[in-house]
This record gives sequence, C-alpha cells and structure tokens, in this order.
Amino acid sequence: MASTPLRQQLSTMRQSFFDEGLLDHGQVSYLETLENEDDPDFIENIFTLFLRDSSKYIASIEKAFIGATKINDETNKLRGFCHEGDLESAKASLQKLKAEHANFKQKLAVYVGIMKQVKLSEC
Repeated sequence: MASTPLRQQLSTMRQSFFDEGLLDHGQVSYLETLENEDDPDFIENIFTLFLRDSSKYIASIEKAFIGATKINDETNKLRGFCHEGDLESAKASLQKLKAEHANFKQKLAVYVGIMKQVKLSEC
C-alpha cells in the first residue's frame, strides 16, 4: 500500500492541475476509466508520451509560425493573431505558449514521477 503522504502529495498535485486550468477534469476522468488490469500504467504512459512529444510539436509550430487547457487557449490566440496578420502579437503569444508548455511539462514530469513512486510502493 502506498504511503499516505506520497498518495496525498499526488492527489494535491492532481487537483492543482485542475485548479490552475492546466488539465481538463472531464478528460482526465475519462482517461482514468481506461486504466485497467491489462494496462495499469495507461495514464502514466499518456503523460509520458505528452512529455516526450509535445516539445517536438511546439518546435514545429514555431518553425511554421502557426500556433492541457492554458496551452490550448494560447494556441487559439496565436492562431487568431496569425489569421489577422498581427505578427508582433503572434510572436508574443508564441513566447507565452512556450512558457505555458514549459511550466506544464515540468509539473507533469514531477507528477508522473510521483505516480511511479506510488505504484512501486503498492507492489
């Protein structure tokens, strides 16, 4: 059984993602329903894939100069600025998108690490 402080830390971090608007509660809840005995690491794998692949996508967006919840919002703003031809605002929006992505990526990496610890402590 996982240690209570570790499980509490994981729960607190999870809730902070929702409170900060970094993750959508409904989507995460749905993904959690997909985790089962056949794939007990499903959520961990999804988050790990995001951590691995999202930086590549941000870099691709930056190269093409096109544009979790805050990231989606900023991406939509970036698209709007590009559509309007407002390149200065688009550049600023891209920088904000990169900052939001870096913030979320760092927090999600810690969260995945704690998930692994919880699972290991339950073995």
